[in-house]
Amino acid sequence: MAALVGEDSLLRQLTSWQILFIAIGGTVGIGFATTSGEVLAISGPGGLLIAFAVVGLVTIFVMEGISEMIVLWPIPNAMMEFVAAFVDRDLAVIVGIAYWYTNAVTLAAIIIGAADLLDYWDISFPILNVVFVAFLLGVLGINAFGVKVFGWVELAGGIIKVLLVTTIFIIMICINAGVLGTGQRIGAEYFADGVRNNPEVAHSHIEAVLMCIPLAIFSYIGVELITVTAFEARTNRELQFPSKHIAVIIFVIYMVSIGGFAANIEWFNQNLPQFLSQDRINVTAIPAANLNSTLGHFPRSWQVLPNLHNITAAPVVAVMEAGVPVLPGLLIGFLIYSGMSAANTALYVSSRTLYGLTRQLRQDDDRFVKRTIAKLNTVSPKTRVPIWALIFSCFIFAGWLPFAHFQSSFTQEELKQTLVAIGSVSCVLVWASQCLAFIQYNKWLWKHKQRLRDHQTMNRFDRWHPRGFSTYLVSLQPFPAYAGLISCLIIVVVLNAISMINGEKLLFKALVNYLGPAILITIFTILKIVRRRTPGWVTLGDFAQLRETLLRLDGLIEGGRPITPPEEQGGNVPQLNYNPPYGGNMGPPPVNYGSGYQNNGYAVPPYQNGTVIPPRPNPSPAAGFAMPPTAAQIERQGQGQNSQNHPSYQSLDPRSQSPNADYELHEFGSPVSPVGQDTYSEVHSESATSDVRHGSMVSTMDERLTPGLGYARNDAFLDAGYPRQPQRGELS
Repeated sequence: MAALVGEDSLLRQLTSWQILFIAIGGTVGIGFATTSGEVLAISGPGGLLIAFAVVGLVTIFVMEGISEMIVLWPIPNAMMEFVAAFVDRDLAVIVGIAYWYTNAVTLAAIIIGAADLLDYWDISFPILNVVFVAFLLGVLGINAFGVKVFGWVELAGGIIKVLLVTTIFIIMICINAGVLGTGQRIGAEYFADGVRNNPEVAHSHIEAVLMCIPLAIFSYIGVELITVTAFEARTNRELQFPSKHIAVIIFVIYMVSIGGFAANIEWFNQNLPQFLSQDRINVTAIPAANLNSTLGHFPRSWQVLPNLHNITAAPVVAVMEAGVPVLPGLLIGFLIYSGMSAANTALYVSSRTLYGLTRQLRQDDDRFVKRTIAKLNTVSPKTRVPIWALIFSCFIFAGWLPFAHFQSSFTQEELKQTLVAIGSVSCVLVWASQCLAFIQYNKWLWKHKQRLRDHQTMNRFDRWHPRGFSTYLVSLQPFPAYAGLISCLIIVVVLNAISMINGEKLLFKALVNYLGPAILITIFTILKIVRRRTPGWVTLGDFAQLRETLLRLDGLIEGGRPITPPEEQGGNVPQLNYNPPYGGNMGPPPVNYGSGYQNNGYAVPPYQNGTVIPPRPNPSPAAGFAMPPTAAQIERQGQGQNSQNHPSYQSLDPRSQSPNADYELHEFGSPVSPVGQDTYSEVHSESATSDVRHGSMVSTMDERLTPGLGYARNDAFLDAGYPRQPQRGELS
């Protein structure tokens, strides 16, 4: 049964396979079919394979670090929190803005790409507008129904998408072998052209390949969204398989798919997309004697096909060139569906990211602007969806851009390519930030490596002796992280500039490539000026600082928050949040109950009528987990003295609105906050140091160790063997 949360939070209901196919569905969209054709037309089949392979390797390097951290800390807004914890607090805000912007823009780009495909059926302008609106409302509706509906839709959709991509590859093989279409066997003739360059775009082979690497990035946007689904996963065990394998899976899917495209389409085919409206290579202007040396082989079927209606998707072009009837329409339908699935996931990611960006703001703030923006962290009490963040992310770009381009000289293809470029640059910067966060994390752990190894409760952070889950390249870290960081920076700073070498549309290319980073740098500078009295850069300090940082991230797993201590307690921060479900006489203890404390240092839990009562833990102020009561508190409870029914004092800390707040214990044994309580109760712990209190939680939270008890609301705690607790409004 899925873990439940409080009324102001999201749900944990996603399984491993749902998370995997959400990532596949959000990554594999229209881009792999359209962008691959664009890259093929610039750099030939060799350049196409190199560009996609390079970006694929970069994503593998990036995901190595992300996977290790997200399985350890399945927390809300993970990418922001990792940067804030190990790099810089203000940079974390920039990461959140960039990632939200990436996915919001991607949503608009996908809708425009779908419009390209709809042209195949000569759809009129009014009907096209209706289709746009229906498309937006469709993805909005799926997301609005909640994460459970969204998860199952994307699970089914992702499976269908993988099957259809496999089908396309089989079709490409049949066309290449002459089984389908004209019956002419192509073989490796088109592949043999290797790396080429369109002289209208690039002056040399190497220039063509280098400028195509940034173009391939758009197809890989989405591999990192495992971090967004983390806090809606049932347990962090559900994150292990998808986080480890998603980059490799996407890499294989793309290399196989584009290999099929390149084997069946000549790189100088006049039906392939143009790069920012720059001319394709002019085959007719090449002297006959130079055709083989310039093009790689004598042209076969490169002319413009009028019945394509300007469709530039590579698999559709290949099928049309082969003369296979009916199949082009079916492929276009699949690509539109694939685009809708990717748009659906882009909206999910952008809404969750925006929710995380604004959850620090309070809706009762005295300042109007902050109070208004804080509405974006409103969560629907019924579906647990951040409804206003969802609506805003849906319509901020996609609500008008697909319609506006019809009224200007800015072509549909140019607008789509502009959005793709802007989104790609922002996403690469986010990837770079995660590599930097892992590098700092690894460096800090290395600095206190021996202390971590010898510490009773902190030795699970000793990443040099993994016990269970590990990534592919864990033994090579931090070199993959450095490779990912350097590659991302080179792509943004250097490779994006190569497209400007030919001097065509120079200002436009400069704006597309560098306006986004310039805006982010400006915001970062403003934040540094405004917050100059409290520097945000993280210094890799002593062991106590490292321990505090690691345990703070632990606390975020369950939405832990600092607690404002009540005045009557002298301002002391409570060390325990616990509210037993029953009051009155507790009856005799069960057999072998023991007294005082258990072997692990915890106080013995309360009992009633000979049965142990399961705890309803709240998050601890220090680490986000709960503690059972002390022996003295149990004794007072047995005497009818309920010392724990004093008023709650909730913090104004931004994490008080965490999507993970108010969980019960789940499969990996981490205590979580209660369900079915209106207030939080706080008492003092009269024993057990913070290390001992933390030991049980941290030793079971990590998936490298044995899972703990599994609690779930309304299922009578069957996993733990406990009787059912009466819920709010029921008689005990």
